[in-house]
Amino acid sequence: MKVTQASISESVTQHLARRIMHGDLAPGLSLPGENELAQEYDVSRTSVRNALQVLAAKGLISIQAKKRSTVNGREQWSLLDIDVLGWLSEGEVDLQVVEQLMVTRLIFEPNVATLAALNANGHDLAAMEDALHLMRQGQLEAERELFEKGDLAFHQALLRATHNPFLLALGNALSAAMELSFRQTIEKDVRQTKTAIDEHVRLFDAIRLRQADQARQQMRSIVLNAAKKRIWHDRPEMFDHII
Repeated sequence: MKVTQASISESVTQHLARRIMHGDLAPGLSLPGENELAQEYDVSRTSVRNALQVLAAKGLISIQAKKRSTVNGREQWSLLDIDVLGWLSEGEVDLQVVEQLMVTRLIFEPNVATLAALNANGHDLAAMEDALHLMRQGQLEAERELFEKGDLAFHQALLRATHNPFLLALGNALSAAMELSFRQTIEKDVRQTKTAIDEHVRLFDAIRLRQADQARQQMRSIVLNAAKKRIWHDRPEMFDHII
């Protein structure tokens, strides 16, 4: 198989991104020059330059003319970028990142559930039921990937059920963020996820019956209970004020 310039550049991009995200290349550090990186990775300067430009576009590094590229802190990363979220999930994720992600879900998802309860049609409800079936199957067969697939499909169906074009436009990024969250908070033994499935069934029932307030509260409970599995044994007081 012919290896293209693009695939070589992509490989360099991914390797540097992982080194940045998992702390091997610290914020503020100056990266080696293009020639040095080309020698280190045994690739052309063009491949290195392309890789650096991609990393800069995603906020991982800063490029300045006639200066070496520097590593950016997490606050500058494009955290809703699908590639960034994918790289971030390839290893142990910092608990602070998990907490910030759960806060984002807590602000966002209860409102999605509310809109879904108000706007869901028969097609949306069928998609949610199919997703619940996958979650149950994964739980019963101890198939983690199947459970995760169903969990993500349920939340994607919720998003579609809002019938809000702006929310749908955010769908891919939001789905990637939720997938990262699920992987950090799901039980290691997927057979122990029956309680989570029951929570999703109650949410589905609230949406099916167009009980908007109940859907909001149920989604809030789902997010808070997921957070307890990884980061909050006792819910921080400030989250009582996130409505």
